[in-house]
Amino acid sequence: MSSTATKISRSIYISRLRRAFLLRVHPDRFRTQSNQVRKEQATLVQVLSDRLGDLDFVEFVAQGRQSSLATCSDTKSIPFKYTSYPYSIETKDGKLIKSSIQLNSSPCKILTSMSSIINFPPPPEVVDINEETHLNGPIGDSFNRSSSNTGNYGNPVDHLIWNAGFLERYQYKQTTSRTRQDRNLIYFLQNMDTNHIKERKMNRINASAAALVARRAFRFSAIDGTGLGWSSASLAVCLSRLTALYDEHKSKLRTKSFYPLRLVLSSDEYSSKLDLYGGVLRLNPAATPLQWLTTLQTVTEERMCLLMQNREALTQNLSVVEKFLNVKIIKGHSCENEEYHRFMERLASISLDYPSKTEETKALAMSPNNASLVIESEQACRRCKVRKDGNVEAGTGAHVNDILRALNIFASRSNEFIRKESRDKFECNQVRDRVVYELGVQSVKKVGSFVSYHQMSACLMQLLSKDDFEKETLRSLLAGNNLAITGR
Repeated sequence: MSSTATKISRSIYISRLRRAFLLRVHPDRFRTQSNQVRKEQATLVQVLSDRLGDLDFVEFVAQGRQSSLATCSDTKSIPFKYTSYPYSIETKDGKLIKSSIQLNSSPCKILTSMSSIINFPPPPEVVDINEETHLNGPIGDSFNRSSSNTGNYGNPVDHLIWNAGFLERYQYKQTTSRTRQDRNLIYFLQNMDTNHIKERKMNRINASAAALVARRAFRFSAIDGTGLGWSSASLAVCLSRLTALYDEHKSKLRTKSFYPLRLVLSSDEYSSKLDLYGGVLRLNPAATPLQWLTTLQTVTEERMCLLMQNREALTQNLSVVEKFLNVKIIKGHSCENEEYHRFMERLASISLDYPSKTEETKALAMSPNNASLVIESEQACRRCKVRKDGNVEAGTGAHVNDILRALNIFASRSNEFIRKESRDKFECNQVRDRVVYELGVQSVKKVGSFVSYHQMSACLMQLLSKDDFEKETLRSLLAGNNLAITGR
């Protein structure tokens, strides 16, 4: 890395670099290579995971919240149980590049070797926060929130969850009260099994690698198994079975590419495994490989053409309806894809035959922060209503006149909700960035819509209000992890 490398929290940078590098060298990506290559990759992944958890790496992370990796000093305690490990990297054109890494080197040299081989970008610029800023006051409009954006480096590797409802001040001293233990974040972090956390992180890497291999083999647009509620280890095994099925029976498939279908692993029962309106193919993880093959064989070139026709029709109908209603339309979670398509087709037909815009439709310009119209199923939404986030909700049984009337009635309330939500979100982002900066976590996010931005801000302010000793303790325990705020 160049001497002008930007500064960022070491814990965040190491966590992102670790994930990116392990995904590139994961043995599942080399299933078509020789056993020797796969053995080398598996050995490297295991040994490197252990090396990143050694004492010298822990001390390296704890040296400071900000440091340039190019100018950092080497630590003295370097374990000599490691040696040089060979491995391979696959380029975009499918060629293998042989390389090796010296794991008995200092953390700086190991990280530099990892980042250079995969062309990992330098850390983003972090703007210092004024330490004298009062915790309950403004944090600064000019604070750069790009450092907390994990999109540049991949998905989070693990989540440490703390309940947003526990807003009272937790005590540092350990207690025998079981209720207090559940509410004491420091106690929870100090007593959790670090080996278990390390194993879960590695399982997430394995699941991500298995999903990548399966997606590339079948050429799905995406693979989703989050609805199962399975552990990452079990999901990785399921996806490996799917890849093995492709290797054995790919000649029996009736299409060369499943794009743009999205594969969803679900235990729910559906009338049709192939959804030609939403572009979804569903597989039951409890089914046998031959049952999977039967479902995969239902995908043909003719059906893929029908899917593209349905998508084009939906795009045209959406354009007509959105232009007529002057509002963006979103499909809700309870609305089935076919039901949504039929509803949009009906609305578009009525909109084209509707008289010229009335005064009602002209009054629907809801300020620059326009609300969205969320379409839910008729059973879930029998009458139009406005949500707390400012969006207007309508069911598929609603008539266009009902929707126009609801948009007109709820316009002022919708704008009020949107402004409040936007203000709470902005303040929450400022507090979140402060937590990322001071505690060294990779990211902070809220889980589920039942946690409001105001609740999340109050929860994070409890962390920021700790004294220096407690903050340093939290930093040593949270650094490099992701913090999720949940209401459960």
